[in-house]
Amino acid sequence: MKQNFALKLFKVFIFINILFVNIQVFAKETVNETNSQIQEEFEEWKQDFRKTAIQKGIDSGFLDTVLPQISYLPRVIESDKKQSEFLLTFWTYTDRVISDKRIRDGKNMMKKYKSLLQKTSKKYGVQPEYLVAFWGLETNYGTYKGEINTLNALATLAFDKRRRAFFTNELITLLKIMQAGEQTAFKGSWAGAFGNFQFMPTTYSAYAVDADKDGKKDIINSLPDAFESAANYLSKMGWNDSQSWGSEVVITQKLDWNKIHAKGKMPVSEWEKLGVLRADGKAWNAKTKPIMARLVLPTGVEGPAFLAYRNFDLIMRWNNSTLYALSVGILADKIKYHHAPIYAKPQQSVISRNDLKEIQNYLKDKGFYKYETDGILGKGTRKAIRDYQKSIGWDEDGYPSQKLLNHLRKEGAK
Repeated sequence: MKQNFALKLFKVFIFINILFVNIQVFAKETVNETNSQIQEEFEEWKQDFRKTAIQKGIDSGFLDTVLPQISYLPRVIESDKKQSEFLLTFWTYTDRVISDKRIRDGKNMMKKYKSLLQKTSKKYGVQPEYLVAFWGLETNYGTYKGEINTLNALATLAFDKRRRAFFTNELITLLKIMQAGEQTAFKGSWAGAFGNFQFMPTTYSAYAVDADKDGKKDIINSLPDAFESAANYLSKMGWNDSQSWGSEVVITQKLDWNKIHAKGKMPVSEWEKLGVLRADGKAWNAKTKPIMARLVLPTGVEGPAFLAYRNFDLIMRWNNSTLYALSVGILADKIKYHHAPIYAKPQQSVISRNDLKEIQNYLKDKGFYKYETDGILGKGTRKAIRDYQKSIGWDEDGYPSQKLLNHLRKEGAK
């Protein structure tokens, strides 16, 4: 009896192993078939792209040399689609990018390249600490500029249908740069950015500078070129070196959200009347009070608060991320000043993308949200949250907090 049971168990074990092997083989064949199909489509796309590139002024002979070298990179698409399970909070983001080491290294870079930075700052009107902060966040002061072939990355993204027009333009611009011989060795991020400050090709084309006068705008290997190109970019956008990026604040009374949403930006003196004061407890000086500012609440009214000036908005044009812009400003302050703390107390709660989808679904059911429930915190989601918060008498910060989710769950259970 025991022998029969053991034999049956052994046969089941063999069957499961054979089944598992067959599944693996099938999956591998399916992947290979999919990859083969993508490669065929990519080769067809290259021929269509060749016609477009010629229409945009790229030499056909140059294309015949370059196009056969272009390869499809699956990991670029994987990186483009990859999303963190949890929404990055102010604390998780800044802990990652503003480490004590990065601050120390930034201070050292300020000393090491003092002459070059001062010369660049005087010429373009951009404070040295901001150039160093951008440099630190983009490539860790030039120590990691990316290892992905830029041509292949942009071709892969131009082939992909989601943002084809944008990346096709970037790819054509890159080919024009290569054709002109301005810069030929390109490696960078999966998104097609390269150099010390991670310029996209169109940014390079519009703002790169040959500061060392060697006949090339080399933002990869030449620090004079890299610093002046970054400073030129900020200067052309309207950077104001008589102002900082902004300041951390505390909210000392209930805010007038109707006034805030209606005006958006107000002089610092008006914010002061609304009870928005400096976090360090000092008074606003006469020079700062007339500056137009807007309130930035990266994790809602219960988290840190900042008044952001025009330079902050320009950082957002460099990288359209509130957390990135705050990090540039804060890192610049910490590099320049001996003591530049964040006064707000860290928050521990985090929201996952599934949590945000749940919030979107509740708001959709209530008629406040009209878009796809995708777990992405965009303008539509923020507005829906603000409108709902207003309807129940809460602070209208537009932030998807755990408190909001718990409230919606409770309301949904009724």
